[in-house]
Amino acid sequence: MDDLVPVLFVLFVALTTFALLLSVRPAPEILVVVVAGHGGHDPGAVVNNVQEKDINLTLALLVQKKARDAGLKVVLTRTTDVYVDLVERVRMAETLGASLYVSIHANYHRDVKVCGVETWVDTKAHAESVRLAESLQRAVVITSGAVDRGVHRQTLYLRHTSLPAALIEVGYISCPAEREKLLDPVHQERIAAGIVQGILSYLGR
Repeated sequence: MDDLVPVLFVLFVALTTFALLLSVRPAPEILVVVVAGHGGHDPGAVVNNVQEKDINLTLALLVQKKARDAGLKVVLTRTTDVYVDLVERVRMAETLGASLYVSIHANYHRDVKVCGVETWVDTKAHAESVRLAESLQRAVVITSGAVDRGVHRQTLYLRHTSLPAALIEVGYISCPAEREKLLDPVHQERIAAGIVQGILSYLGR
């Protein structure tokens, strides 16, 4: 009997370890839908032949890469110069089972001295959308060094989804100094890094 004790002990440890492994479930995958605003026939704001839609797409592709490197699954509503209907964008996110929705835009103002980053939610946005917007705003301001123009509400197509959803305006293409930065690959990397950090902070990572 004494000879069986070590064998039984090893067997007990192995079974206990196996049971623990079975009980540990992997964390659910986080899916983020990222929107490159405008596209196709809709260029967004245009200043000195610089089209907002192109800046938005460049940033969205950078965000996708950086987010994947951080362990997030990211789906873009467009990866080329096409237009996707506004409501179709949020429906796509819901169909895919996205955890949150981030739309990337560049801004415009008649006053060329207006510069900075601001983030928007719908007028009826719930608390989670506001928290996401605040997280994005804070992170992008830090990484880009841009003027902090805060988080605001207005009537947006984001009202068509119950997902945490925010629209970030990463800078003004009407502001000459900021337009130059928005076309700079180094600055684009900083903005993309800020958006990813904002998402991670929102998720508590």
